[in-house]
Amino acid sequence: MKSKKKWLIILSFIILLTSFRLAWLFYYNDPDRPKAEDGVLDIRSADLMSEVMPVNGEWAFYPDKFVNPNQLSDEGDATPIRVPSDWRSVDQNEQESSFGHGTYHLRIITNPNDSNMYRLRFMGISTASRVYINGEEVGELGKVGANKATSEPNEMPFSVNAQPAAGKIDIVIQVSNFDHIKRGGIGRTIYFGGVNAVEAHEHFSMGLQLIGFAVLFFHGIYILVLYLFVFKQKKLLLFAGAVFSMAVSIIFDDDQLIRVIWPEIGFEERIKLTLLFYASAYILSVFYLKTLVKDQFNRTFKLFSAVSIFYIIAIVCLDYNEFNYILSPIYSILMLTPAVLIPLIFNKKISIKTPYSIYLVFTAIAISSSTFWGSIKGRVLEIGIPFYPFDLLIAVVCFALYWFKTFYHTSEERKELNEKLQRDDKRKDDFLVNTSHELRNPLHAMMNIAQSLLREPLPEDTKERVRMMESVARNMSHTLNDLTDLSTLREGKVHLTLQPVHLHGIVEYVFNLPKEGRPVELINDIPSSFPTVKADENRTIQIVFNLVQNALKFTEDGLIAVSAEEKDGKAIITIKDTGIGMDEELQKRIFQPYEQADSSITSSRGGLGLGLSICAQLVELHGGEIFVTSSPGVGSSFSFSLPISHEQGERQIIFNEGIPDIVQEHQDALESDVHVLLVDDDPVNLKVVSSILEKEGYSVKACLGAEEALQQLYSEKWSIVVSDVMMPKMSGYELTSRIRKVFSMLELPVLLLTARSRVEDIQAGFQAGANDYVKKPVEQAELLARVSSLIQLKTSLYKQTQTEAALLQAQIQPHFLFNTLNAIIALSEIDPDKMSTLLYEFGNYLQKSFDAGNLQDAIFIENELELVKSYLFIEQQRFGSRLSVHWNVDSECLHAKVPPLSIQTLVENAVRHGMSEHQPVLTVSISIVKKDDNVEVKIVDDGKGVHSHVLEKKLSNSNKGLGLTNTNKRLIHLSGKGLIIESVPGCGTTVTFNVAVPYKSLEEVTK
Repeated sequence: MKSKKKWLIILSFIILLTSFRLAWLFYYNDPDRPKAEDGVLDIRSADLMSEVMPVNGEWAFYPDKFVNPNQLSDEGDATPIRVPSDWRSVDQNEQESSFGHGTYHLRIITNPNDSNMYRLRFMGISTASRVYINGEEVGELGKVGANKATSEPNEMPFSVNAQPAAGKIDIVIQVSNFDHIKRGGIGRTIYFGGVNAVEAHEHFSMGLQLIGFAVLFFHGIYILVLYLFVFKQKKLLLFAGAVFSMAVSIIFDDDQLIRVIWPEIGFEERIKLTLLFYASAYILSVFYLKTLVKDQFNRTFKLFSAVSIFYIIAIVCLDYNEFNYILSPIYSILMLTPAVLIPLIFNKKISIKTPYSIYLVFTAIAISSSTFWGSIKGRVLEIGIPFYPFDLLIAVVCFALYWFKTFYHTSEERKELNEKLQRDDKRKDDFLVNTSHELRNPLHAMMNIAQSLLREPLPEDTKERVRMMESVARNMSHTLNDLTDLSTLREGKVHLTLQPVHLHGIVEYVFNLPKEGRPVELINDIPSSFPTVKADENRTIQIVFNLVQNALKFTEDGLIAVSAEEKDGKAIITIKDTGIGMDEELQKRIFQPYEQADSSITSSRGGLGLGLSICAQLVELHGGEIFVTSSPGVGSSFSFSLPISHEQGERQIIFNEGIPDIVQEHQDALESDVHVLLVDDDPVNLKVVSSILEKEGYSVKACLGAEEALQQLYSEKWSIVVSDVMMPKMSGYELTSRIRKVFSMLELPVLLLTARSRVEDIQAGFQAGANDYVKKPVEQAELLARVSSLIQLKTSLYKQTQTEAALLQAQIQPHFLFNTLNAIIALSEIDPDKMSTLLYEFGNYLQKSFDAGNLQDAIFIENELELVKSYLFIEQQRFGSRLSVHWNVDSECLHAKVPPLSIQTLVENAVRHGMSEHQPVLTVSISIVKKDDNVEVKIVDDGKGVHSHVLEKKLSNSNKGLGLTNTNKRLIHLSGKGLIIESVPGCGTTVTFNVAVPYKSLEEVTK
């Protein structure tokens, strides 16, 4: 906006404010209203029941005497005086002081038959007064006296009622003033009208003042809040002070609302406080305007500051009359100074072109207008008007507009700046990530070369330098990994696979990593029996690894101990070292990116200070928190929390109701040709890989995207899925995850093709459920080898599972069925109830024996025991008291997993081979208890027993038996440990095996 246009707008605003003020003045100073002349006011032609009029004009005045109302006719001619005015106007000697006393008289002429009740409202008589209506005293304010010793000041608005008598109202007011040196007598308007009209006028005037005070006061609070909590700017504090001063000055002047909360306020105290708040509002407004032009007009403002300080000190310290008499010229200077400064300030402010500064100019003009008119009202303009609040309201609106506009403008600028910073930050992150990828290959090449050289017969000093080179390259590789992880975390692309995690094993794994040959003792204080935590295993390893590496970085010698404790459902893991420690200031910012200890200490250690920041973010993703306690020279202790896992076992794949049929159909397809589902968004790559597989004799279905592949998933009985990783809309990882919701890793293998061979990328593929990966560009021999290997593994595992299931189910001997049926027939005649129970257990036995769940790698012990109990019940019906069964089962172990039909096979073997004709009673004891991290399953019988060479034959691969051999193989296959059998001929047999808690199945281990 051009300067001339702004000046035109400002001038228009000033004219508008002045026009409103003058309209207000003219409205309450109607020239057509009756006025008093020669001490008489004729209101016979006026209707005052519904309106109020000021009784201005010429009153009769008797100077220097108190005239009794009944003696007015004896006093001779009175001196006319204008009301409202200072009574010095009737003093021919033109004395400078307003001290003195006198009597005012006004006769109001009404209609002869007028009996209405009227009301007089006195806005202020200086400084003591006594009022008579028709010869009767109706009120006294202060104490009227002929000298200062006999008088007592009290100036405030008050009202009295008056009723005509014989068509007239005689008003006599005795006044004395020995306390106000510049103003004496009736200096303010007296309002006259009907009782209701005057009361309404009072309420209206006081209501306007309350509104003005409330608006200004709360606006001042709003400005103060902005200063305290948003913008720490000096000009806000100055403006808040000006607004508060203006608000308080309202309740000290006019109707003196301050007396509602401070009735005992003295005359001089009120006058001084009123002047003090008016001056403060005016002075602070000027200094606020000065902040808009900063260093301009410094000399002028220094002089104005000195005068203002002197003026305020004089108000506080001097006697009121001394101050009022001596410093009136200074008050005039203070009033005139802004009139000169404000145009200059506006001109400078406009030339600066500050956004929305025009609203500040309007605010300053409105406040100055209110202060100016308020200070001259009743002093220069001797007319009566109610309180005028609109200048202040306009100032509030303009100031609010300025801040709203400024806030919106600032918000938009910050938004644009934030977007720019985000774009720059994104470019920076992309640069760091791309640089990391570019540096990774040469770094790995350096490490590979170094490792190759270390295997060569080199001199020891050369090997030491090679080891140092490898260590530097490895540290640099960790730094590149941190950069990539930081970018991934910021983009929110980290997905956690939560599962029960053993902390003891993780710490052992981390401790096995290289520690640069330092004499640092690593202590794992986490017991192997510590509860599992619900966390992402790989990310937990990363957290512990970073914290241990950080401890190693700052610990030359000593020890690093890792411990854990359970507290409030969480595991608190602590890594404590005896290193250099850190001060409190560093502890506050240690988890921020790129923060490190003293560079002189870390310079030889490498790194960018990202490890702890990554740890903090990963811990927060798990719902935990991380904190540090440390002392310089003593060491540091980093602790983080993870939730305790309440799951009894490992992760399980849960199929919906429609899965078993799909699984069965897919298993049936293994006998047919090999069908490959190939997925890639690049037609060229799709054609190349498809050609390689088709030449090998595979049937290939090519799909240009993951969505198309999902549509084709059930159209054929696929042998394998080969998919690219980086595809639009849906990546190969997500496609693999969706496939795993239906097909296990053995049912439908997935081979990923990836251009990125970072450990993290490969790890992500395996976490999604992939069986293997091939790096792009694809080598034909490698691709065919991996595809063939996965298909052969799938086929062999499927056949093995089918064979084992058939073998186990075939263990039900025909004579066992015949004996059970004979027992049922016999009981039908002897004990029908027991027959029903036997039928139920027999049915349960058959159902559990042929259950489809027996095709799984492992089932819960609880489910296995249901089959065992049914079998033993049936055998007890057969053998009666000759078979005794003892149980010792820990309920905590029921959710551990064992191979299906394993315990049942061992129990059946104990009964079949332990019972003999010479054995009066066979006792079978079944014990399932928890020992350390394992569940021990033990079956003991006191039967005939076997020799050791027979045991070896039963457990060997050459054994053609179906029970022990099959169970032993499946235990070794699934848990790594087989059966432990102890037997003595004639003394019985003990069979024991252990399973882990929680138990991991083959599929879960593969994942």
